[in-house]
This record gives sequence, C-alpha cells and structure tokens, in this order.
Amino acid sequence: MSYSWKTETGNGFLAVIETDFPADAVVHTSNMMMAQGCPLPALTSGMHSWGDLSSGSVIVVGAGGHYLLAGAVTAFRSLTILRAVYDSRRITRIEMFQPDIRPGEKPEESVILEGDDWRELLTRYADIAASKMGVRPIPEQKNMTGYCTWYYYYKDVSEAHMLENIEALGKNRFPYAAEYVQIDDGYQTFQGDWLDQCGTWPTPVREIARKITGLGMKAGIWTMPTTASTASRVYREHPDWFVKDEKGDTVTLPGWSPAPDNLWACLDPTVPEAREHIAKVFKTFRSWGFTYFKMDGLYFGFQRGIRRDPDATAVSAFRLLLKTIREAVPDALLMACSAPFLPCLGLVDNARVSNDTSRYFYNTREHKNAPQPCGCSIEDAFHVSMADFWCFDRWFRADPDVIMARQDNAFYTRGQAKISVLAGIMTGVSLTSDHLGTISPERNALLAKAQNIRMRDARPLNSFPNVWPQEFEGTVDGKRAVALVNDTRGEKLWKLADLGLPEHCRDLLDDRTVFHEITMTAEDAALLVEA
Repeated sequence: MSYSWKTETGNGFLAVIETDFPADAVVHTSNMMMAQGCPLPALTSGMHSWGDLSSGSVIVVGAGGHYLLAGAVTAFRSLTILRAVYDSRRITRIEMFQPDIRPGEKPEESVILEGDDWRELLTRYADIAASKMGVRPIPEQKNMTGYCTWYYYYKDVSEAHMLENIEALGKNRFPYAAEYVQIDDGYQTFQGDWLDQCGTWPTPVREIARKITGLGMKAGIWTMPTTASTASRVYREHPDWFVKDEKGDTVTLPGWSPAPDNLWACLDPTVPEAREHIAKVFKTFRSWGFTYFKMDGLYFGFQRGIRRDPDATAVSAFRLLLKTIREAVPDALLMACSAPFLPCLGLVDNARVSNDTSRYFYNTREHKNAPQPCGCSIEDAFHVSMADFWCFDRWFRADPDVIMARQDNAFYTRGQAKISVLAGIMTGVSLTSDHLGTISPERNALLAKAQNIRMRDARPLNSFPNVWPQEFEGTVDGKRAVALVNDTRGEKLWKLADLGLPEHCRDLLDDRTVFHEITMTAEDAALLVEA
C-alpha cells in the first residue's frame, strides 16, 4: 500500500495518512524527551480500549510483519505530535500536528518509511533527522564517567559534602575513575542567579572548580538557562526579559524549589540583552574552569506566551538560546535535560533519555524516594532509557541518569544494581552519585564495569507488545553480545541457542562462563558475549 500525507487547515498544521490496520496492530510511541515515568511500554498492541495513541515526533504502526513509520525530521519552529486514531476497532489514520506552524508557513519536514523491521525503521529515521538537523558525527569514544551529589544527598547536600566527595574521587581512581565532577543544584541564591552564590556554599565555585581540575578531573556545573524564579535578582532587575501573557504579565509555572523560589518565569531569548546575559554566565563559568554544563529544566523554555520577536515561536526561541550557549562555550560539553529531543539536535552533546533514577529500585512514589513525587526509580530509568535505543550515538550521547551500584544509602540488591550498570554499558554514559570513599570494593568493581564495557548498537532482540524488552542485542569489542534483564519478581531461564548465541559464553557482569543456558534470579541482569 502507498501512503502519503493529506493536509488539513486550521490552527497549526495538520496532516493525515489514511490507514487500515487491525486494532491489534503494534504501535511504537515515544516520549521524545526525558520522561518522569511511562505508564505503557513503548511497543504496545490492542490498546484501542484506551483510546487513540499519541507520540512525540515519530510513530510506528504495523501488523503481519509490515510496519509504517511516520515522523518529523526537523524542529526549527514547531514540535510535532503524531496520533494513531482508532475507529471501529481499526487504526484508520495517523495524524501529524504541528501546533506552531502558521497559515501559509512551511511545515516541519517529515518522512514516511515502510519495512519489515520496526527497529530498523527507527534507526533509519534517526539518521535522516540527524542529517536534517545538522548533527555532527559522534565518534566512538570511551564511556563517559563522572560524579554528581544529587542521588546520594538530594536537596540536603552541603558544600562540605561536595568537598568531601571531591577528595574521595581524587584519592580513589581505581577501579572507577570519574572524569567529570559536577556541582549540582544548591550553590546559587535563587534559580536564575547562577553567578550569585548562597551562604551555605562559602567557598567560591571557581575555587571548587580549581580543586577538581587540580586533582586531574574536569569541572561541571548545573544550571537552568531557560528560566528564573520571580524571587531572583535577574528577574527583579529585568522583568522585561521574560515571556508575557496577553495582559503583559509574566507567565510563570510552579517549579520544584521551595517558596519564595518556586514560581519560575521563562526567559525570552529574542531579547538581545537576555541572550547577552546568558552568554556572559556561560563564558564566566568557562573562564573559571568549568567544561561540562548540565542544562536542566529546559522544558520551561517552551512556555506559551508573547516574546519580543513576534515572529518567534517557543521552539525557534529555544534553539536561539541553545545556539547562544553553544557559541559562548564552543569547547564545552553541553548536556540537555528535560527538553524535547528534536529541537536540541545539532546544538548539544549529550541528552537525558530517562526519567530520574533513585536510591530505590521500584517506583515507591514516597517522599523519601526523591524531593518530589515524580515516579523515580532505577527500574523506570532503565526502561525509559532503552526505549530510545534508536537515537543513541545518532542524535547525541544518551544519558540514562546516574549509575547506582553502592551498598550504602541504597535500597536495592546487587542484582538490581546490575540493571543500572547495564544502562551505562548500553549508552556509554556512566556518571554516578556513589560515594567513592564509602563504596565497598565489590560494588566499586561492579560500577567500574559501566566504565570499561561498551555494548554498541544495542536494540531489543525478542520484544513483545505491552511488555518492556528483556533481551537486547549489540556488540562488545566487535563480538555479538546479548544483554538479559530479568525485571520480574520470579526466576527466569534462557537457552543460549534461542538467543542466537554459541553453546558457551562469558557473562561480563559476573565474570563467569555460561554453558547452554542461564538461569537468573528475580531482578537481575547478565551480559553475554561469545567466550
């Protein structure tokens, strides 16, 4: 069957593909940004009783070994939402909506792909989008390692904690060695006042950066460049730098900081002085020795409202801000967090692909699990990360959030920690919040596997709708490898022949030889490579 878009008029740009898939067709959807948990696996089937299925930027529908992918491959002025529409127990159309495309304006580019393997369609799509958005080739680098305090201390972190861990990181360079050390949220007076240091951090951050680099590591720092709280100095002195509503009032959203730092305004990058301010912030940090920037809360930059440039959209303004930052610190590593992926392409190096992880394996939704009830867990972080396998090292280096391996201040088993470690192995980004001064030798050796092993081109092997994948294939040092994740609460057995593996393999996570089959206990992981 031949598929094509039919356009319809109205607010934004709407295009439709007429289809005729059965209701039990499989549908692959994507959050296309950091997500705080996902109620359904990415690959679903028989979901017509739930209503239509929506997806960010790309969607795949298929049945009988034939798959159709529809997706946007640019995001210069608008995001794209796709929807599989169910009618009379069939998928009768795919809708593509671009809300910020105005009448007569050229829509974002899109593609329609067909094939017999939904995984290959997604990687083909990712390659096309990378080319359209100007993503530079991502070299095969060693795994990225580093440290941040958040998942050990959370909001209770102090400067003393940071300095204690810097010393531990400097002294303990084997078997895990952090390349980057990132100062996290808490050093600033208010959100938005990035160069104003609060009293609980008496040592200037430039001196902390000097201490980090003096120990042979690279300094990083946390910021939220798209926003500022209404309590911040930058907002009080320059309220005209922020997005307004039709009445001329500042548009705000509630943030996660306590009052009075809790109402966040969206910076308007179309104001030249606002861009100059952000450029100055990043240049200053760079002059102090910081070469890694975690840019968090970026979705606050997509606020609807009135910007200084009437032709700007939320997406075009966001890209203007990223371009400003990229030009201010061209040699720095930029990590995007909490932003739609497509508008970031070509302007960032790394991007978070998971929800927040946790000291807990399960999503307990208890206040002790994280500073806010956002559904944080090791389990969810792994699943959500691996749902985006197709964009790893095609769009950016994929950040699965920190790797949890420690035994102290932790509420998970060694087997559950292996699942977290596997996320670092499959993405190649393996930062941690583990305290290297208190971690046991056994757990430090496990953490080091996320540093030393890389599984490239990882993708689901045998995947089934409505179930998170448990088997992934790829290569390790040029050899075929299979990663197994038993995320169930019961024992599970795999036969090596069913996985396309020889009769004996090495399990790299437990340093053992496996013959013919492998039995795994509940909530455990293995990485099998031909012996």
